[in-house]
Amino acid sequence: MRIVICSSKSWFKLNPSIAEKHVVKYFKNKDELLNKSLAKFKPDYVFFTHWNWIVKDDIHQSFNCVVFHTAPLPYGRGGSPIQNLILEGFNKAPVCAIKMTSELDSGPIYASSPISLSGSLKDIFSRINIAINELINEILENNLSAVPQRGEPRVFKRLTVEDNKIPVGLELEAIYDRIRMLDHDDYPNAFINYNNIKIEFSSAKIVNETLEVACVIRKLI
Repeated sequence: MRIVICSSKSWFKLNPSIAEKHVVKYFKNKDELLNKSLAKFKPDYVFFTHWNWIVKDDIHQSFNCVVFHTAPLPYGRGGSPIQNLILEGFNKAPVCAIKMTSELDSGPIYASSPISLSGSLKDIFSRINIAINELINEILENNLSAVPQRGEPRVFKRLTVEDNKIPVGLELEAIYDRIRMLDHDDYPNAFINYNNIKIEFSSAKIVNETLEVACVIRKLI
């Protein structure tokens, strides 16, 4: 088959076993993803593993577009699903392969694969990478049909850099979650401001009821 992988982040890597069996084209930014480019390539599927931009209607209406979203849909549609789920106390969530439609994350689901939300964001993305590869392979090998979502939707708000600021008064576990859920090279770290400095945190772990972290201290402009 001919497939397109649309990924705007560095963490996703297509399994070589899939690339060996299929003709693959990659897109990394919205300026590359044009209807005419896809029409020339003639893909059987266009997979959006992580995409920062809204896809134009003429693309998902003309091609078989599949987007991946980590949440127990329809609960958790919208932005920053991993971080929002962790903040709401979720320990695990399914990675869903969704048929792309005009309404964000609302399309029917081809298949899903559960993952743990423990550890750093880097750890979580590593699990998601494996799950997405398994789901892509399943879709390509078995020509799956998508099933409509059922239940009451819960739409998440995309978190901003200001939301990365750690609130005062949190318990140790909550501070740990705030740091680990952003601990990846593609994301700005959790932080606090103290007088004229900004302290950014990473590599959090709890040892003997003590939170150990790495930090970077920057002067505020």
